[in-house]
Amino acid sequence: MQSWYAVWNQRSGDSGADPLQFLIELDGFDSGAGRIDAQDWRAYARDICKRLRLGAGESVYEVGCGAGAFLYALRELGMQVGGLDYSSALIQHARAAMSDAEFQHGEACHLEMLPRYDVVLANSVFHYFSDLQYAEEVLDRMLNKAERAVAILEVPDLSTRDEAERIRRDILSPADYEKKYRGLEHQYYAREWFHRQAAKRGLSCQAFDQCISNYAQSSYRFNCLISK
Repeated sequence: MQSWYAVWNQRSGDSGADPLQFLIELDGFDSGAGRIDAQDWRAYARDICKRLRLGAGESVYEVGCGAGAFLYALRELGMQVGGLDYSSALIQHARAAMSDAEFQHGEACHLEMLPRYDVVLANSVFHYFSDLQYAEEVLDRMLNKAERAVAILEVPDLSTRDEAERIRRDILSPADYEKKYRGLEHQYYAREWFHRQAAKRGLSCQAFDQCISNYAQSSYRFNCLISK
């Protein structure tokens, strides 16, 4: 049986004309319903920054940063960035792309509280967590590390799980699907789960539909911002 850990440690590629597109593809947004191009990715990053009221000079830390595609787009906007990922191969790519940033290799549940950052986020990573208890542990660490807000982005929506899974299956033959995804289940979330997590900590929460143009998965994903 495969694991997500093995999948992400095997990611590799050759850099092209746009360094950001290279990082996007390393981070898994390179084929089928999951493909995103650099122009739409930059627009996505700008939209999230606007919602978080993030500007140049502020700091952002990403849990599960992969090769650093989201952080790279933020760095282009003048932000200070850092990140953590359990794939040593992808962290090496992130360090090569952003030598002035601080990157760590490790599990999300081992996220260190210091140094603190203005915003701590996770983009397209919570669905790889084993269960909701693990997700809550990581969320707690993120909240402790963040000065003013946490963003959980690209979350699979529990209310659209059946349709999302059907699309994944329709891309491949039944045999190829079983070979590629056996043992690689996604964790789906109800938006209310994030609202409850925020409420019991006395924080405000905003959940909204995914906002990436030309991205086939947008209808089945949402984003969540928790403010202090």
